[in-house]
Amino acid sequence: MGMKSPSWLQGYVESLDIQPLGRYRSDCPVCARKNTFSVTDDGLQRLWYCFHADCNVSGRTGVTLTKEFAKHALSRSQANTPVPRTSNTYELPDTFVSLSRNLDAELYVRSVHAYDAYLSGRADIRYDFKRNRVVFIVKDGKKVVDAVGRATDGRSPKWYRYGNNGYPFVCGGSDSVVVVEDCASACSISHYVSGLALLGTNLLESHIDVLRKYSMVFVALDKDATDKAIDMVKTLCRIVPTKLMVLSRDFKNMTKDERDDYLRNYIDR
Repeated sequence: MGMKSPSWLQGYVESLDIQPLGRYRSDCPVCARKNTFSVTDDGLQRLWYCFHADCNVSGRTGVTLTKEFAKHALSRSQANTPVPRTSNTYELPDTFVSLSRNLDAELYVRSVHAYDAYLSGRADIRYDFKRNRVVFIVKDGKKVVDAVGRATDGRSPKWYRYGNNGYPFVCGGSDSVVVVEDCASACSISHYVSGLALLGTNLLESHIDVLRKYSMVFVALDKDATDKAIDMVKTLCRIVPTKLMVLSRDFKNMTKDERDDYLRNYIDR
């Protein structure tokens, strides 16, 4: 259980030298964990939070504004009105922390056989303490373009897309790629072949733009989406060599030996 905020913390936050619309990051004054304390000044109030799992002190406090201070805050606010997110930008929020910060999140990643991809750096996986989700970072090359969160506590929706980018989640460096539905399955096969998660069962133009770069594509959706998988193969085979891969169950639910045998039978034959 997280710590409660001590009565002196509000005064401490008010005393910090933070510009209007600025941010402050430091060691937590309550639990003393390194670089876990975050304060945001929105020009009218300050919001503060420690994102360490054993602390989580948080709160908000009004900021006493002088006329000049208020005028400055207003002008900064107008000048810094957020620009609507475009298809190729995404800023990771402060609530995304190391996967190791939450045991349930780490156990989930291990249970779906994505931990090896995480350790090897093939996948950037984190924990969102605000939404209590395992987060798979979506990248176009090295550029972060989106993020997808998987609930670990049964909440709905099970999968949550943070941004509005249509780019798929890709894991692995092989020239052959297997199209799957979710990030966990893509990670589980990435030691053998590239995995591309549609993040659903619909094939988008943005997916096709990525898939056309591969020498061979295999479509491996859930058994109940076989008709969609066949339609995808028909569409993709006009663009890139594509085959249907019939699954008995999700890759993420197979053992490593089962996955390797399955992939070997399709890809290496």
